Amino acid sequence: MNYHFNTVFILFKMVAISLAQKDGGKMKKYNDDYIDGRYVKPLIITDNFSLVGEHTGTIYIETGEFTLLGRLKGSLNIQKGATAEIIGKQQGSVSIEAGASVTVTGAIEGSATLERGGTLIIEEGAKLAGSLHNNGEVILRGAFGGAQSGEGNLIIEDTGYIKEPIVKDGSHYYYW
Repeated sequence: MNYHFNTVFILFKMVAISLAQKDGGKMKKYNDDYIDGRYVKPLIITDNFSLVGEHTGTIYIETGEFTLLGRLKGSLNIQKGATAEIIGKQQGSVSIEAGASVTVTGAIEGSATLERGGTLIIEEGAKLAGSLHNNGEVILRGAFGGAQSGEGNLIIEDTGYIKEPIVKDGSHYYYW
């Protein structure tokens, strides 16, 4: 019985190594989302892609240009070298890696996290309604309302503004 276990483990290890080598040793693995009682695979973008309509779940943009025309209910992860344009509505977290950029003419309703070297542009008429952890650069020409942290730059241009919360019983509320 022990011999069988070791053989299976070695075969598993060999398959995993060969799969990693197929992709130049850079195998990326993403966890499934758990939505409405079932596991859902994430959407992985490796080329130019526009999302029309609604998608529920995580999207990883590895390369290319992503355009959100509809609504995303889930996380959006923009990786090094990729770009995204949010014309529609993003409801969930946005993660922007170094060397990646996101331009918003619609809305982000959720948290945004930028690594050093990541860029987020909120255009006039657009909004970021959620917390911002900024270690990159944010250019604000629209509206931002939420908590801020990080060591990055927040540049307010033109009609850009930071929305002030209403504080009730020690809690912060943002009315849009």
